[in-house]
Amino acid sequence: MTRDPVVIGHRDSMRPSDLPGMEPAPRETHSLFFALWPDDATRARIAAAADALHAGDATRGRRIKPHRYHLTLHFLGERASFPHDLAAHAGAAAAGVHAATFDLPLDSVGSFDGVGKPCWLGCSTTPDALRSLYDQLGDALRRAGCRGAGGPRFVPHVTLLRDAERCTQARSPVRIDWHVDEFVLIHSRTQPPAPYRRLGEWPLD
Repeated sequence: MTRDPVVIGHRDSMRPSDLPGMEPAPRETHSLFFALWPDDATRARIAAAADALHAGDATRGRRIKPHRYHLTLHFLGERASFPHDLAAHAGAAAAGVHAATFDLPLDSVGSFDGVGKPCWLGCSTTPDALRSLYDQLGDALRRAGCRGAGGPRFVPHVTLLRDAERCTQARSPVRIDWHVDEFVLIHSRTQPPAPYRRLGEWPLD
């Protein structure tokens, strides 16, 4: 008795990535962004708010680890290798920014639609000093030729969850008063995954 041959694919139509263990390696990317960076005490309060939100609202998703909490001011893009020139120009632009310290109340919960839907902690009213810092830094980056700086729409937030199933609460379980006295430039590397690296920090007046 003979058996029909099992055809697994024509050799001309197969690619190495079709074979088990031959998938292409994840692409390495490097990103730069300016952000507000919480101090340890504020970071702990944000983590506690994330715990309360997760328990009270039954919100499911991929939780962000507390050491990665930040509030993005301007994202400068994603590249295949570390952009040394961009980092230097961005740092020089940041050095020319003069903004005042301020208190940032994190008192609301929100989300954005789209891929990797986040759930975040934000402020119901953006402080004027935060808006001024955002505008000044954006203007300085554009003058320095740093493409990618954000536009007029600015929704300050600290992401707590990615791929959230739902995020329905309008108010935070607790109010967090964050005293902001500096902004920082962060380097993010995806492959291999690495902690955020602070490239520079600039104190507020």
